[in-house]
Amino acid sequence: MPNIKDKGGQMSITADEISRILALLEKSSFDEIRVDEGDLHIALSRNGVALTEAAPAPSAPAAQPAAVPAAPSAAAPASSEAAPPPPASAPAGEVQTEAGLVEIKAPIVGIFYIAPEPGAEPFVTAGQTIDAEATVGIIEVMKVFNTVPAGVSGTVVQRLVENGDFVEFGQPIFLVRPDGA
Repeated sequence: MPNIKDKGGQMSITADEISRILALLEKSSFDEIRVDEGDLHIALSRNGVALTEAAPAPSAPAAQPAAVPAAPSAAAPASSEAAPPPPASAPAGEVQTEAGLVEIKAPIVGIFYIAPEPGAEPFVTAGQTIDAEATVGIIEVMKVFNTVPAGVSGTVVQRLVENGDFVEFGQPIFLVRPDGA
């Protein structure tokens, strides 16, 4: 992250540091980025997309997301003919492998949450049938909560990460048996 300097009560940033922030935006899947440091405020958006107004961030970091509206879930209950669901998650290194399974991967780096808020029901569970538009979790990045779409229709076989785990871009987070497999 850029090294923002305090010069006599005013924040300053170099052109090189702004270029680094622009490069981060270009490499990410975000449409906008906002940096607020003291009196310095930088807001950048991709392709002329208007920046959305965000509520001020709380001063104390939150351990879990406070409240994120749940996306309408198009998930349907698993059919009665489905095999018994495997464990909801497995410790690292004990990933169950089965031919034909599709990985749902983290679209961004951040903290992964299985539910829209603490204590709420998970977006999806093992054995649940989902469609490609179903939200399977959320990833928090700098107090911004991003939904994770399934991207595949089928039956959730296994969750590969725990609630609150840090995930990397492209890291598998779920295994799904696609429809027709």
